[in-house]
Amino acid sequence: MLDRRTEILDAALSVLASDGMRGLTHRAVDHAAGIPTGSTSYYFRTRQALVAGCIDRLVEIDRQFGAPPRVPTDVAGFLDLVVAAGEVMAGPKRALTQARYELSVAAMHDAELRELLGRGAAAVAQMAAAGLAALGATEPERSARQVLAAFDGVLFTALVRGETEVGPMLRAVVGPVLAAQPGLAGRAGLNPTGQP
Repeated sequence: MLDRRTEILDAALSVLASDGMRGLTHRAVDHAAGIPTGSTSYYFRTRQALVAGCIDRLVEIDRQFGAPPRVPTDVAGFLDLVVAAGEVMAGPKRALTQARYELSVAAMHDAELRELLGRGAAAVAQMAAAGLAALGATEPERSARQVLAAFDGVLFTALVRGETEVGPMLRAVVGPVLAAQPGLAGRAGLNPTGQP
């Protein structure tokens, strides 16, 4: 059973996904969570505190689902995990992904929000870099940034277009990026097109 604070943040992420940043108000979150008016403002006094809470909750969710069911032993396996993650984020977890991108777009005009999001992104990049280093990447942090940029580009485009089938595009875009990374190039069964 979720505690009240987590319940509120999950409702806030739902509001972000459906109504965007403009729709994120304490009252809207109260309504979405089905709790008495004023409950959200009791836990999050300001809108900025509510937004920061949303980012913390996204990072918490990322950590919960960050450990892969199996550790990939080659680059092709790593790509399979990336594709699987993208399919979940564009499918069953689509609302969370929409909320994440709403926050990302707002961060372009808000330095404090950009810093908060940067911390969350750093945690994800660290996990990706560790996985790539284990596969032999000689510049794992740089490689992780490039792989995640390609991943985000495909996912964001799919959401904007209303597409839910992202697997083939992720494989076509992220695969070559992986295959070209220092220490991984020409290894583990991926050719420069990212195909096995």
